[in-house]
Amino acid sequence: MPMLTTAIEDTFPPLVHRSNISGDNGDDFGDKEHPICSMTSSDEQEVHQQNDITTMSALERIFLSSLSISSKSMSSANDCILSEVIAQWDALSHREKDAAYKTSGYDYVELHRSKISTYFYAIIDGKGLDRRIVSVALSYLKIFLARHPLNESKGFHQLAMLTSLYMAIKIHSSNIYKNGRPTIFITEVVNWSNNEFTTRDICKMESSMLSTLDYYMNPPVAQHYLDIITPLIDDDLITPLVKQHIITISNWLCEITATDSFFTSINPSSVAYAAILVAMDTSDAAVVGASSVKCWFESLYLKHDEYITLQCYERMFEIYYLLDESPYENRYRCHSPTEVMVVPLGI
Repeated sequence: MPMLTTAIEDTFPPLVHRSNISGDNGDDFGDKEHPICSMTSSDEQEVHQQNDITTMSALERIFLSSLSISSKSMSSANDCILSEVIAQWDALSHREKDAAYKTSGYDYVELHRSKISTYFYAIIDGKGLDRRIVSVALSYLKIFLARHPLNESKGFHQLAMLTSLYMAIKIHSSNIYKNGRPTIFITEVVNWSNNEFTTRDICKMESSMLSTLDYYMNPPVAQHYLDIITPLIDDDLITPLVKQHIITISNWLCEITATDSFFTSINPSSVAYAAILVAMDTSDAAVVGASSVKCWFESLYLKHDEYITLQCYERMFEIYYLLDESPYENRYRCHSPTEVMVVPLGI
């Protein structure tokens, strides 16, 4: 198995080797079996029932959820809204299976994922942009390089790195424009490279990436699922403080997964689902009402891979306590964006 680059992976080796996860949905785990995936016959029957439930329509699942959660919570959550939320989750999970967003194998991005993601986060934090852009940019970069595996020309990978981040910012940033003017220019991207590349180089690479990706520029990322479900967490079930804890921790965990190659072959739906569960099971949230909202969340029968989500959950739980850092203090963020504002040409 190739040597992994992140400190997290050095401390906690992947629970299941990526090569043992085959198929788009991770249905086959090869010969290796992790304890958390060992199931009795009754457990397997329950999983089969769960799979049957997720094939139902959104309205049918709403009816089932109404049987398992309190009438108080149901009265505050409109059935039609919940039906729409479930439909959005299902549509996003369907996009995960699109071949346009699929890659496989241990490649350049996985070899340097820790450095690349740290570099991306430094720029994003320096510009005050949404951190999910990093996950989008990594998706662009990985797919593009997977389709150009033999190009080893000087600076090719570094130019692709810069361009993927620049494109992700332009397409997915909600605050790239301020007072009608852009807050980021292509000349600034050139400065990030320490003038190793020109504006012409960036424009040519941008055209090449758009063509290679066939204009599929909206890869599903874990934070998209959080956007769908977390606003509906019922304030009658938990206090605002606990709700904020769940939202903050789940987003924080999804951000960290961008640095960890363990999550590369895992569908974002499972990453998001596991992140929400970990957020509900950690810190003070577990003793001040999160159990109620967890029951509500699981009763929605949102589509995700049961086996993979279990692995994500345990991995995230390890990461949460390994880092021992508070996301409220932003201690995981880079100390200074200027420390890595120049492309690390050594990678």
